Amino acid sequence: MGPLLNRSFLLPMLIISCLGVSRCTKDETPTLFDMVYVFNLDMPAALNTVQTHFVELNKIPTQIESILADHQLTVADIGRIEPYNGQLEVVLAPADLDYFQEIFVELIDTPNRWECFYTPNVPLNTGNRVVLVGTLADFKPWLTQSAMNLRMGFRLRQPSPSALSFTLRLTFKAKA
Repeated sequence: MGPLLNRSFLLPMLIISCLGVSRCTKDETPTLFDMVYVFNLDMPAALNTVQTHFVELNKIPTQIESILADHQLTVADIGRIEPYNGQLEVVLAPADLDYFQEIFVELIDTPNRWECFYTPNVPLNTGNRVVLVGTLADFKPWLTQSAMNLRMGFRLRQPSPSALSFTLRLTFKAKA
């Protein structure tokens, strides 16, 4: 009866231990607010596939002062600002964006560039929207200034079929 009692005691303890471990979650830093930037871009027709093409967006207001005032915070309350996600979407056209090979967005602080969002291989069946993934870098030093400079770069699989208008949407998360 001793070994049977030990087994009946060990099995529930093992189950409780497993449940306890599986319920442990990573302690994530809370998000204080989102910083969302939306840009309208135009791309001419017949861009080549040989070079990387760039669109520069200079002196973009970060609006950090009004965001902090709205949330009753100071710059010192922010631990880091991380790129979260981005989207490039065709405006008013049913175009398929599978002719894009690669898309990336960099923050520029002359002479340095830091990649914030990227899509290294745009899927062939992407439709009219491409999702960009945020990097793990901290952009607090630049996004807590009054303005920033961004550059979107892209390479094409085939020449662009026609001139198109796009909306680029970038979301950063400010964390405590």
